[in-house]
Amino acid sequence: MSEPRIFTKNYVNSDDVITVSHGNGSKSNLYDFDRQSKWMTSGANDDDTLASIEVAFYEGSVVATRTIDRLMLLGHNLKTWTAYYWDGSAWQTWASETTDAAADTIKSCTSRATTKIKIECTATQVVDAEKYIGELIVCALTLDIGSDWESYNPKGRERSKEIVLGDGSIHKMTTRFTQYRTQKYEADVVFNFIAEATRDLLKAIREAGEPFLWQPESTTRPAEVYYVHWTTTWDEDYPTPVKSSGNKIQMHLKEV
Repeated sequence: MSEPRIFTKNYVNSDDVITVSHGNGSKSNLYDFDRQSKWMTSGANDDDTLASIEVAFYEGSVVATRTIDRLMLLGHNLKTWTAYYWDGSAWQTWASETTDAAADTIKSCTSRATTKIKIECTATQVVDAEKYIGELIVCALTLDIGSDWESYNPKGRERSKEIVLGDGSIHKMTTRFTQYRTQKYEADVVFNFIAEATRDLLKAIREAGEPFLWQPESTTRPAEVYYVHWTTTWDEDYPTPVKSSGNKIQMHLKEV
């Protein structure tokens, strides 16, 4: 099954106005790209207590209308929840679960243009626990590549310094960029026999020069979603003398 998918950026970010009913001090953890750090409620550890997250979309200081069709709740413990979008005058249901048992829930939703979304949750997977979410991603699908890679080489990138001590041992200092992550993601990716239409869409993404969400293994490791730059220039080849067999395309991706 082909897995790589490309999405817009996460529209939940530091520009937005985010209002939570409980756990205001940890709400920035919703968009830090660290699944282990959580937004967690305080005082909502009862399945009859409703907790909510409302996100008003902004670009800088300007209200933004976002076209969205994906909702990702990563590293969460919610059992009963509903997501809404604002239609300009009222909240409308966008996605919901009554018996969610997954740690990572990804919903393909009807595409909506909206200025804000809201999530309300009551019951948790363990009865009467504080509610939590590691990452809240709201975005839109840009391209389902529809073909697995020929090669894929993910690796980490870190800021560290090694000091050789007097006895010959090494002391290593590493800078964390989030609470639980010391490494950012990089990958070399090669696709082979890519159809012309998909090749054109990939080239348009590269020409745009904007970072995007990259989900390399949407089936086997769906929670691994990275906000990346395509750092190399456009690189393609014909793998066979028969041009209709498709293109070979190479990418180098670096997490923002």
